[in-house]
Amino acid sequence: MIVSLTHEHDLDGLGSQAIILRYYRVKREIKKEEIKLFYAHYLDFKEKIKTILDKKDLPDELIISDIGFNDDFVNLFNLFERAKSKGCKISWFDHHIVDEKIKKEISKFCKIYINDPKRCAAEIVKDYFLPSDPIAIKISQYARDTDFKTKKYPIATDLQLIIGFNRGDDKIKEKIQIVQLLSEGDFENEWFRKQLEALKEWNEKESRLAIERARIIDLDDDEKFAISHARIGGGRITELLKEHYPGLLVYIGVDERYNESIIFSNKINCREFARLFNGGGHVERAGFWHENIFNSDKKFTTEFIKDVKKTLLQFVKKE
Repeated sequence: MIVSLTHEHDLDGLGSQAIILRYYRVKREIKKEEIKLFYAHYLDFKEKIKTILDKKDLPDELIISDIGFNDDFVNLFNLFERAKSKGCKISWFDHHIVDEKIKKEISKFCKIYINDPKRCAAEIVKDYFLPSDPIAIKISQYARDTDFKTKKYPIATDLQLIIGFNRGDDKIKEKIQIVQLLSEGDFENEWFRKQLEALKEWNEKESRLAIERARIIDLDDDEKFAISHARIGGGRITELLKEHYPGLLVYIGVDERYNESIIFSNKINCREFARLFNGGGHVERAGFWHENIFNSDKKFTTEFIKDVKKTLLQFVKKE
């Protein structure tokens, strides 16, 4: 049994999985029932790993892709070591920033561990499994377009919207459908068109709410940050905030569906900020967690805003 666990949020995660699926089904001719697809995000990664590895019957291979590293993931290392000792081959492909010490520890239980911040995860996976395959190349191009915000391919933006629309464990079938179609190179399938029609109203409504709910908060005499929330991805919210309020120090978006926060900035180190809230990611964008984001009226708590502001001030002083 081969298990693929990938980041559920974006095209890079599902695109990585699609390339892996294509490799095993087309190149290795592995049967459908011998490959299991799992999805995670940084808040439930530990739970998903335990579901896969903390049992008697282990997969022959576990392939992890596009999952950033939160500091508390070290608590899983014993489980990974145990799985390795029992014959489970673990591979990990990522592009999020990870400390060198942690990379060395991960490499000990992986048969292959590649982490390259200069490439998106789908590019890393493509280069390893299917470097010359035209469909894998196209998937990796689309994934890079959304992950590095190059905005060269409108179809990549559409695919990202569809993936954001189908977040959560209740949308497993839809995610598998996305991965299956991507792996076949069927990028303009009728199913995708119907998904775009279904999500259009949802996306427009939640995008509008994100702007209406935006708060611009003073940090000091010179700097401000914008923060908002809606039932769409936090990354998408930060993009909207940046478009409407250019030039601010930081943009923070919170996905109400999962209480997940994304910080974006090209002026401070977002990963280091996120680590102070049990998160992680990239220098310019990262995900973080707070236990008390909303009050009963679904408005930001005073505690949340105070903690964010206090922590951001540390980075303003550092700069």
